[in-house]
Amino acid sequence: WYGYSEFTGTLSGPLFAKNIKFFGLFNSRFENDANPQPFPGFSLGRIGDPSTGDTINFQYPAGATYKNSDMRYNGTGTLTFDFNPIIFRLVGTYTTDDYFTGNVGQVTRILDLNRVPEVNATNGAFNLKMTHILSPNTYYELNAGYSFSTTKAYDPYLKDNFLAYGDSVANTAAGVPWVRRQREIDAGRFGQFLTPLSYQIYTFSFAAPNTVLSDYSKTNRSVINLSAAFSSELSKEHSIKFGGELQMWNVRGYSANGRATAFAQLFDQNDKLPAGDPNKLTHDEIMISQGVNNYGYDLYGNDYTGATDYANGKIAPKKPTFAGVYFEDRIEYKNLIVNAGLRYDYINTDNEEFVDPTHPEKAIDPNTGVIYAAGLKKVPSFSALSPRLGFSFPITDQTVFHAQYGKFVQQTRLRDEYQGIYTTSFDLRGGFFISTPIGYNVRPTRTTQYELGFTQQIGEFASVDITGYYKDILDEVVFDIQPTAAGSPYGSYNTLANGDFATTKGVELSFNMRRTQRLLVNGSVSFQDARGTGSYPNQDAGIVGAPLDGVTIYKPEHVTPLSFNRSFSGNLSLDYHWGLNDGPSILHQFGASALLTFAAGHPFTLGIGKGNNQGSLAGDSRFRQPIEPLNASITPSVFQVDLRIDKTFSIWDKLNANIYVYVINLFDTKNAENVFLRTGSPTDDGYLSDPGLGGQLVEKNGQDYARLYRAINIDYFNAYQSAGGQSQGIGSALMWGPPRQIRLGIRLEY
Repeated sequence: WYGYSEFTGTLSGPLFAKNIKFFGLFNSRFENDANPQPFPGFSLGRIGDPSTGDTINFQYPAGATYKNSDMRYNGTGTLTFDFNPIIFRLVGTYTTDDYFTGNVGQVTRILDLNRVPEVNATNGAFNLKMTHILSPNTYYELNAGYSFSTTKAYDPYLKDNFLAYGDSVANTAAGVPWVRRQREIDAGRFGQFLTPLSYQIYTFSFAAPNTVLSDYSKTNRSVINLSAAFSSELSKEHSIKFGGELQMWNVRGYSANGRATAFAQLFDQNDKLPAGDPNKLTHDEIMISQGVNNYGYDLYGNDYTGATDYANGKIAPKKPTFAGVYFEDRIEYKNLIVNAGLRYDYINTDNEEFVDPTHPEKAIDPNTGVIYAAGLKKVPSFSALSPRLGFSFPITDQTVFHAQYGKFVQQTRLRDEYQGIYTTSFDLRGGFFISTPIGYNVRPTRTTQYELGFTQQIGEFASVDITGYYKDILDEVVFDIQPTAAGSPYGSYNTLANGDFATTKGVELSFNMRRTQRLLVNGSVSFQDARGTGSYPNQDAGIVGAPLDGVTIYKPEHVTPLSFNRSFSGNLSLDYHWGLNDGPSILHQFGASALLTFAAGHPFTLGIGKGNNQGSLAGDSRFRQPIEPLNASITPSVFQVDLRIDKTFSIWDKLNANIYVYVINLFDTKNAENVFLRTGSPTDDGYLSDPGLGGQLVEKNGQDYARLYRAINIDYFNAYQSAGGQSQGIGSALMWGPPRQIRLGIRLEY
């Protein structure tokens, strides 16, 4: 039982006068499992490890994953004031979302489910648009909007008091005391600031009850949007449109950098030092030394709106600015239609980078971590001019040819660029492979796109469209190593940079048929070939960060199939409905619709683990040895049928009730979205069957170890984090497509 329930209500109509109209919507949705998987459950009984003395009763029901729920509320409203020729439209939406990050397959939390991290998220958007109709052929629009989004991830008991996450007294006061096992007491491992020792069953580690599992982090992003557009039909041949837009962002981010449970002990140890001790620090200095990640917040996560003050640990919010202006001309001459346009984009990320990347010590003291403002500089802005051209003309009275060409720029994800300077300092002074790298001066990705196709009308009720396309993508983000100069106290460090390129070409076919004889049909199929030097920013972390000879930094330049490429994919929608007073009375307003989706698998690389360390990073070459060319294998294809059956009843007057049954994955098909890289199978990772790897542990520990390994690392596999450090997935949290789910609903409409 996946616990899905949803309610939606809408209300609309005139307000006070006929020219003032409103629309309102409220939606609530609860999912007991936000990412359903066909998990089989397990009942292994009590399994103990004789070397540690720990024992756990392993019981887990099939179906929904524990603590992976999601509760969301959404409200949307519009107000339209039609004062012809001026029209005002006000739109607002607000959403709250509360969920737990139970993570698919995270069985290692089975003893500590009440401390699974909780996340609160809110977002809203409000926009006012004015349209002024100057004439039947001319109008202009003005838009002003504000939107925001916030997230906060925390422990569900201590919440914002993250400085006490590592304090047993504070945990006890919150109702979640840390209970010491005899093994901890015998080892002398107890005290106010020592977290409970994990249960160790063979090679697997399970969080002890009431252990804090969460770090502390939050974000706050807001943006003011302004735009204007003017459109006019100058003549029968020319229609022009020009305008501009401006986005002014305010971005804040905070994270304890994975150290939330450490602060209580660090503060206590420091405060016990006598006054005058050279090792005694202020609390601010402790937070800085631990690499707290903050911008737009102070060192303790409180809002900060002032200027950057490195001496006191206060970093101003990031305020990127995106702007653009455009001009379009639509030309109609006889049967030829031409759309020509030009767009100018301006991007300023309001970020900082090292004045000299080969000498980070000019910005960060290697001993104290003190920040020198003179060693940092503003990242330059970026601008681009992008032409677009499209045209169409009829070949026959039922066939229309169309073609398009355009250049586009897209700013990379801001999370790939923004990081608090103290986290950077912590990483540089702490060593290699500590945190996810960022790019201080990552430029936008540039795309050149071509399209060519035609639309064919079939009779009076159907049409077919065939479009071929080609995309050339440059300056994609790639993992890189920044070398430092000879004599620098810092070694080379991880960063993100522009470097990857890709080409995507394909053909899309679509079929659309208006309802005829109760039947409505729509379908599409795509054939695609996507190739490049990298599928995602950190794909090359292993080969770049850990070169085979230990010295030479190798940057992949070979063009290979991209990991997300699917050679074909498509869908077919079939809808058959009787209308009102159509056919036998029992069939009035009754019908069914089916959606068929299908797709080829995506590329992956078969490989074997190096030694006994198989690694939890799916494709990281530090932990595996490929046995074939990159992305030479393909995962299985997928196929799914969703079915909806419904009937509408007239209750009285104008009130109707539509009752429906909606079945996701009607045939309960087990679609393997990913596979284990050692075997290419979704049901066997090849570890237990290898005498040199898991086979030795099975021989040593018996079948209890084999059953536990299979339950955790195969049946409940999670590619992001696999217990025991043995299995390898392909870099996705989901191994399978959704299982069958049946939903019953009713819709009332007046």
